[in-house]
Amino acid sequence: MTQDYFPNESPEKSFGFKVIMTLVALMILSIIVVRVYSLSLYNVAPDPTLYREPLWYNISSIVLSIIALIGVWLTWQYRKVGVYLTIAALFLMVIINPEFDLLRTLAPMFTLFVYSGYGLFEIIPKWKFFK
Repeated sequence: MTQDYFPNESPEKSFGFKVIMTLVALMILSIIVVRVYSLSLYNVAPDPTLYREPLWYNISSIVLSIIALIGVWLTWQYRKVGVYLTIAALFLMVIINPEFDLLRTLAPMFTLFVYSGYGLFEIIPKWKFFK
């Protein structure tokens, strides 16, 4: 039945697919870099009254970002579990936020939007080639 929807689709990766997957991977890597930088500043506080992010949040964000990167790689390899893994990891990263902040909430949310909004335009036509 799925063969009826996109009859001219081939298993070759299109330019749009490559661009979206690369963009999402770079966005996830930037989230990891910001979280690792935040972790490196955890014990160095110029003023102890300044708000510091909880340690559990930084570590869990890094772990979820690595899971999302694995999901992007699995999506690149045409594995269905990769699509679900990336979306779930990015969604959990948004949900576990202790408070709304530009780097903590909007970066994963925008990455999730790019992946599910634009990425699915490239993924859905090729879904019959996913294992």
